[in-house]
Amino acid sequence: MADALNVDEARFHGDGGDLTLLHWLRQAEQAIETLEPDVLSPTIPLLHTLFLHILTPPPSPSLPKPGRPIRHLVARSLVKLHKKVESRALFDLVQALVKAVDGGNKNMGAAENVARVACWYTIGELIKEHGANMMSFMAEITTSSVRVLRQTNYSVLLRTHAVLAFAKCLYAAGRALPDALVKDLLKALRAGLSDKALPVQRATAEAFVALHQHTAALVLPSTINDVSPLVLKSLETADFNTRRALSRLLAHLLAATQVPGSAAPVVDKKKETEPEGPTVLTSAPENKGGKTLYTVAEMLRHLSVPYNKPQTPRRLRNAILDIYATLFTTLGNAFIESNYAEIIRHIVDELVIKSQSTRYDSLAVRDAAAILIRDLVGVRMLSEAAQVAAIREWANMYVRKWQATSLPGHVNPNPQALIVALREVAALLGQIGNASPAIIELVAEPLVRLHAHDSYSVRLAAASALRKFCESNPGQLPRILGGLFTDINKDLALPNTPTAPKDLSQRLIGKTIGLSSLLSLAQARPLYVSHDVPTKAFDLAVSLLKRAGDNDAVQVQVAWHIVAALMSIGPGFVKLHLPQLLVLWRNALPKPTSKDTSVGERGETEWSFLLLSRECALAAVYNFLRHNSALVNIDVARRLATLFTNSLNFVNGFATAYAEALREQAANPAASPVFTLRPSLVDREANLRRRVLQCFTALGPSSATEAMQPALLQAAVTVFADPENYSGSAAQAAIAAQAGQFVNVWQSTDGYAFGVTSLIAARDDMEGFLNRDQVELSIESLLSHPILGSVEHDYVTLFSSTLDASPRPVPAQTGVIDAGVELFAALFAYQNLEGQVQSLATLSSHVRSSKLEKNPGRRQAVVANTMTAIRRSLSNAEGDRSRKTLGGQQVSDLIKSLLQDAVLDPNPNVREAAADAMGLLSHIAGSTYLSSQVQWLVDQVVNNRVPDSRAGCAIAFGAIYGRVGGMAGGPILKTIVNILMSLATDPHPVVHFWSMVALTQVVNSANLSYEPYVPTTLGMLASIYLLETHEPDGGSLGSVNLRGDLPAYQVISRLLHALIGVIGPELQEPGKIRSLVFLLVHEFGEEVDEGLAVEAIKCVQQFLMFAPAEVDVPKLVKTFRSHLASKRRPLKVAAITALYQIVQRDAVLMSKIGGNQLVEDLFGLLDDDPSLDGVRNVITSWLQQTAAALPSGWIDLCQRIMNRMSAAKAPAPVQQSGLSFMDDEGESLGAAVGSSAAAQTSRWRTQLFALECLHNIVVAVAESGKTEHFDPLQAHAVANKRGMLWSRVGDLIRMAFSASAALVEDVRLAGLVVLRDVIERFASSPDPDFESALLLEQHQAPVAAALTPSFGADSTPQVLASAVQVCAVFVGSGVVKEVGRMGRILKLLIGALEQCKTGEMVSLGDVANLASSAAIMLKISILAAWAELQIASARQSYLVEVVRPYRWLLGPLWVGALRDYAQLRTDPEMGVGAADLGAGMGRDVLLPYYESAVPKLLHAVAIALASSDPFMLGAVDGQTYTSAVEPTSLPTIRSEPSSSFHILYGLSFESLVRSLGDDASMALVALKAIATLVRPELAGTGAFDGAFFDELCTVAYRIALSEGATVKAGMVEMMAGYVVTRKGSPAADAAQTRRALAIVAFTLRQTIPAPGLSPTFLPSDSAADRAAFLRTTFLAYTRIVESIDLGQRADLSAVAIHLFADMLRAETPHDLAGACLPSLRLVLDQCLSTQVPAVTATAERVVHGLLSACLGNIDDLAARVNPIANVKIKNNLLALVLVLTALPANTRVSRPVVEQIAYTVGTYLGAGAERPELGLAAVHCASSLLQASLRAQAGSTGAQPRPAPVLQHAALHLLPHLITFLADAAVASTDAALPAATLDAAREIVRALVSWVAALPEPAKPRGYAVLLPTLCVLLDPGAAGAAAPSPLHALATSTALALAQGAPKAFKDATAGMAEGERAQLERAIRDAVGAHAHAHGRSEAGVEKKGIELRSFE
Repeated sequence: MADALNVDEARFHGDGGDLTLLHWLRQAEQAIETLEPDVLSPTIPLLHTLFLHILTPPPSPSLPKPGRPIRHLVARSLVKLHKKVESRALFDLVQALVKAVDGGNKNMGAAENVARVACWYTIGELIKEHGANMMSFMAEITTSSVRVLRQTNYSVLLRTHAVLAFAKCLYAAGRALPDALVKDLLKALRAGLSDKALPVQRATAEAFVALHQHTAALVLPSTINDVSPLVLKSLETADFNTRRALSRLLAHLLAATQVPGSAAPVVDKKKETEPEGPTVLTSAPENKGGKTLYTVAEMLRHLSVPYNKPQTPRRLRNAILDIYATLFTTLGNAFIESNYAEIIRHIVDELVIKSQSTRYDSLAVRDAAAILIRDLVGVRMLSEAAQVAAIREWANMYVRKWQATSLPGHVNPNPQALIVALREVAALLGQIGNASPAIIELVAEPLVRLHAHDSYSVRLAAASALRKFCESNPGQLPRILGGLFTDINKDLALPNTPTAPKDLSQRLIGKTIGLSSLLSLAQARPLYVSHDVPTKAFDLAVSLLKRAGDNDAVQVQVAWHIVAALMSIGPGFVKLHLPQLLVLWRNALPKPTSKDTSVGERGETEWSFLLLSRECALAAVYNFLRHNSALVNIDVARRLATLFTNSLNFVNGFATAYAEALREQAANPAASPVFTLRPSLVDREANLRRRVLQCFTALGPSSATEAMQPALLQAAVTVFADPENYSGSAAQAAIAAQAGQFVNVWQSTDGYAFGVTSLIAARDDMEGFLNRDQVELSIESLLSHPILGSVEHDYVTLFSSTLDASPRPVPAQTGVIDAGVELFAALFAYQNLEGQVQSLATLSSHVRSSKLEKNPGRRQAVVANTMTAIRRSLSNAEGDRSRKTLGGQQVSDLIKSLLQDAVLDPNPNVREAAADAMGLLSHIAGSTYLSSQVQWLVDQVVNNRVPDSRAGCAIAFGAIYGRVGGMAGGPILKTIVNILMSLATDPHPVVHFWSMVALTQVVNSANLSYEPYVPTTLGMLASIYLLETHEPDGGSLGSVNLRGDLPAYQVISRLLHALIGVIGPELQEPGKIRSLVFLLVHEFGEEVDEGLAVEAIKCVQQFLMFAPAEVDVPKLVKTFRSHLASKRRPLKVAAITALYQIVQRDAVLMSKIGGNQLVEDLFGLLDDDPSLDGVRNVITSWLQQTAAALPSGWIDLCQRIMNRMSAAKAPAPVQQSGLSFMDDEGESLGAAVGSSAAAQTSRWRTQLFALECLHNIVVAVAESGKTEHFDPLQAHAVANKRGMLWSRVGDLIRMAFSASAALVEDVRLAGLVVLRDVIERFASSPDPDFESALLLEQHQAPVAAALTPSFGADSTPQVLASAVQVCAVFVGSGVVKEVGRMGRILKLLIGALEQCKTGEMVSLGDVANLASSAAIMLKISILAAWAELQIASARQSYLVEVVRPYRWLLGPLWVGALRDYAQLRTDPEMGVGAADLGAGMGRDVLLPYYESAVPKLLHAVAIALASSDPFMLGAVDGQTYTSAVEPTSLPTIRSEPSSSFHILYGLSFESLVRSLGDDASMALVALKAIATLVRPELAGTGAFDGAFFDELCTVAYRIALSEGATVKAGMVEMMAGYVVTRKGSPAADAAQTRRALAIVAFTLRQTIPAPGLSPTFLPSDSAADRAAFLRTTFLAYTRIVESIDLGQRADLSAVAIHLFADMLRAETPHDLAGACLPSLRLVLDQCLSTQVPAVTATAERVVHGLLSACLGNIDDLAARVNPIANVKIKNNLLALVLVLTALPANTRVSRPVVEQIAYTVGTYLGAGAERPELGLAAVHCASSLLQASLRAQAGSTGAQPRPAPVLQHAALHLLPHLITFLADAAVASTDAALPAATLDAAREIVRALVSWVAALPEPAKPRGYAVLLPTLCVLLDPGAAGAAAPSPLHALATSTALALAQGAPKAFKDATAGMAEGERAQLERAIRDAVGAHAHAHGRSEAGVEKKGIELRSFE
């Protein structure tokens, strides 16, 4: 690395020298970072010399100019160098630099200017880091910087850097600032705040902040008074960056007034000691007894006073909002929380209430207040406890203060204040989740009461807040719904009474909207809305419509609002009432008459009623179309289209008749800022027209509207593009434009903006596009939003089933335009050529109308609307037909002419829309259009010098290639790249910014096609980075002030990111491209601009993907961790995303680098800002990869997070035994609001995530297969016992208990999931401390304690259902097997079941007043839980005793639940059981719960039926029981099936069919259920006649062909059961029996290999499953055959034997035949036992055939030696012996066959060595034959039992083979050691011979011995006595001979007497040697012991 510091200036001369110098400087910086100080010291002089030559070049420089990256690298290198090495040379260097920046003239050249900038920058960086030793330069630097600042002729870049350098110097040398220079300095800086150059203003602001932080030069009060007016004045023209800098300055100074002691008298600066350090302003200051300079109110008034001045410009007001936001951020979270009440009072009273001059101002200030209060403070700064306190403040200060009848002295809050308060309360309620009872009591009643407010806006806001309240706290929904129903009915009865209050109508409408908004929640919260509520509401609405008078507007509104809300419930409810709805709509929307097209006698009130009633009816239709598209068939669509046409004709007729009046009202709108319930006719007409167009759009391009679509298109074009069709005065607009008062429509503040659509707006992803904070962007975007939305503009938004956080529908006038644009976009692409041409011609004439020349505002609006409509139309083009029409020359030329004009528009929004549309059209129209369009753009770039136009062309290039891309864009790629690269070097910010944006789009689209252009593009980027014209502060005064909103470096970095994606893995190869890419990314990462840092992080992510080895990950993680602590959200989000990528790549490495602390930091980050979803992804990925290795560490982390929750809570006693718990219930999230806000408590969302992590930990460890974590006995050898998961069971249960008492439902549910995990995973874990005990036994009481709160009064249906399931899991887990010891958990489960006894379950536990849907859901869950116990009883026998006492209750309930499910499935318009769910909600709500429970219920019913449970049998027959006394009468066989048979069978059959091929376990359950249901006592005798049985057979064949082995086995068992249960009964049917047998035989045939037929087993079937299936199937076959006539059984059994013979012949990798040999014996016995003697000889023929087949199979494999062949030989040998031994004694078998069998067996006696799979099978076969040959068998009738001749003959022919094998073994043993297999075979043969001899009758034993003893003699060693150790065969022979002699002495003696002399002597000698050796081994002490046996004197 030291070589990198060698200086050779010649390398940097000439072309390319700048890049060479850049690379060298980067290498030098890296060398300085790594080298030791003693190595660096000698290089200092040379480095200083080079750096000075770079920074202070001579008049004719040879080195490159010190551009931005070069000066940055030089400065960083110097700073790092002298941090390592202290040297006097640094002082000299700084002195030279200070001298270099002194002096200068006004006309300095560009090179000198760049050099001076570099010097200033280097001075600033060096003094900032090392200034403590160089304070003497401070005076000179101050003087020089002030001089440069005042020289306005100097470049902006130089002046900016001079001031910034001075500000940096203050960090370390601020105390050396001379007092004499302060006055002049402050004067210059104040002038700088008003400088024309915005970068100078920014730098000056930074200097002021530095002065205050690091010096005592500023007197705070006077500084605020002097600086504040200057800052506010400059903010009027500031760009985004400047506004941020000025905001930071003023916010910093104001925040300083809150520091304790800031009001102290100013100390004399000459006597002042050194300051203690910079003032910390980011958190609540510690109260040291000092007084603050200003109170909070006084501080905030410094901003509110200028904000409220009438002459304050709009931009300044917007900037003041930014100061507010910056001030709040600077003051910190703790300050905001402690002063929250004062802050919101100031915002509401000083900003909201005082800014009500116009309707637009009111909406704007409400939105501004929402940004400050909600987006900034509420989301980012308030802890959860503070959020609860905030709800109290809002409620007490505003919401609760409003009274319908004010008492004397009481002043109701301002309506605007109420709206802001209601919005914030709604948002806070959504944040805290389920509120505490105290909060519910605080806000519920006021929210309902505010529905009677006289302001329509307040009523809508109250409805929105009430909906959010009930959505977060659904338990309050029934009570509030009932109260609203009561109030509405009461008010409806009042109008006819003389005492009716004046505000009755508005109160009625308000409460109706509140009721309707809550009814819309029925779909989202169905368990809390009783089924009768929607029906009741619908009946009320219908009755109101029927009795409403012609002018009864209130009742009409009430009715239609309710109907509109009910439409959001969904098709399940609406379908039932659709016919009635269509009639109601037809009556409300009649065809217009002649009276409807003229003013006539109708007054304004009557017209208003007609418009209103139609609009309300259409609102209901519109909501119907949004939520019930499935119900809109062609008939409904036609009927609705007719109604829409009627409405459109009516509104057109009204507009024509009232044209003058409407125009007059539109020109003079009411100035009231409060939106009222009585809008003008203009608004009524706009509302109706908007609704009609919305309905047509929702209906879409349906064939029902095909005839009227051309007219609709024309109507839409008229709405959004007609020059004269807008609300406004053309004359006034022309006057304003002439006077220069008009800027553009986006600056309009009348809420209408010349009729521009709200659908075209700034870039949607501006936060990501410019990497700016969302709050800051939101504040600034208020300036460019001329249309502000609010919920009162369209009440229908409240009636949606899913509601955004805060809906913002636009005003009616703009809503009409938006609806027109959307309708045009929906229909245009589907028109024919003529229709499209006509529409485009109309659009073109409107856009080019001469009427727009004097009205530029309307012209901009028309162009914007047209571009939006065209872009949306083109994006909606689908299908070849529409694309072909749009791509035709006639249409594309018309569109092109419109787009070409708009793409040159000065407004960026219009340009972007036009460019995107141009790209879409290029993609659709084809190559001819594409080439002509690109050529036109090229010509524009060449000839048009207007920057906006050139930028528009650049955007169009990017959009075109982005849409076309790929091969189609290949021919134009080079042209586009060359043009865009040329434009990128244009000095104008607008041009080069948008050209690089477009080039980035091109690179991303081209991808690898861009590879040839990568080197030139990278070179261009490096050159641009070196140019001062592209610097943020560079360029001319005109361009530099534009650059703040067009950050070129961010786009360069984004382009670099795209290029890295093209380069890809080639980054791993060294070279110039890689080094340049890494250099640029590193430099961008070092920039101070946060947006650029974000883009650099994204580039580093690409490095991690493509070249991870080149990235220093530890250093990178350190950098990212610093970003996590940043207050800047974009930087934080980018760092989180990058960390996620690192974690995904290598979580173990991340664990080593970051450790637990990083995870805790991430949890803390998530707790501070729950909206950071990326943090969840990082932690989850990290956990999934490392939890299995270190679960205990992760549990510790989660425990720390959960413990924070209860840190401030007091303990309370809990009923329990075992673990000690804290009771969270009393102090849950909403309680103890008055406690300190600083208490460490985690948000509920963080707790929820921690619980989810615990669940993932347990799952990850379980899936890892590390069983020691669940078994303490396996883990006894592990040193770290606490690292084992079983050691943390107590902690897991404790955390689950902690969650069980939380307020928030989701936390409770997650806690129950953890508890269930613990029970399921550790149920069988033994206790390490107590033998024969289970681990969870000691935790039974804590588990019960954790479950108990779930049954408390504050529980919810979902929690109850989950708790019941957990109870069942624990009871069924086997932890406690004695029913008496199950305690509270079983009691909870039994109590839940007891609640199901009655028809309606209205309560469970302490939870009362359950809604009908919740009651049914809970009932299903309870029954499913008991069903699980029934299912588990098959494995856990103790559960039988648990379930047994409740069988009488469970049977009918299970069957009833299945019956209800069937009814729900088959007839959705009918109810469930006794509950009348005629509202239609039942099916949609309950079906998912039923579907999840039905498999368990079916399984439980099947088990009970299989065990012939009398209660279940009676339940299937419709019986119910009142006690556990078993019924005496059981169902008998009758013709009709049981009452529930068809339902249960149908469900089982459907479940079977649906699960085939997908869910084998469900298929098995269904088959088991069917098998129990087909019994004739349940199915009757006639149920399965005809098609019923055919269908069952069809499914059986399907299973045989396509399912796995287990399902096939279930099917054949079912078919066998079907036949067997009918045997001998009236239900028996011979034809069905034969079909069942055919199915079983077919199944066997399909699974047993045969020539030309492969088995249908699935690859996933294991060998054990296949064998089990075959055994089951053969058994089923034999059972069915037993049900057939005796005369046919033998033949049918022969079929099975034939199939088995095929299995023996097959060669498969699985040994199926061997595993199924018992089945062969089964079918063989059946075949032999069922043949009729003297009538048929089937059995003998079959036996001969099978034996011959087996012999043939063995002969075929004689020459083949492989595992499959060996297994086949073994199976056939075993089959041969099995057949012979199974034959009755009188069965005849051919003598040659028997002899061949003996020969074959004998042949393979010694094959075990060569064929290891064969083993000792042949020997065992021989042994079996020998034994069987002596076993007496029953012969013919009356004959004595005798051995079978066949077996005796076989044994006779086996003996020679056995003896020969032993003889051969003896011979072989003399030459070499015998193989182990041969030796084992010899032992087995000898044992078999001995057993055979022992079994001989006594008279025959001597003959047997005569055979055996000579054979043993053969095995003896031939050597003399006393030789070496005997061989194994010798030992075998001697030990056997001894045993024989002891067992039968007489026979032994007789046999030896007949032996030859030599043999006898040899045997005698061997036995004597063996006995002697044995005696010698036991010693002399045993010599006198009496031994049983013979005395070996001699064999005579």
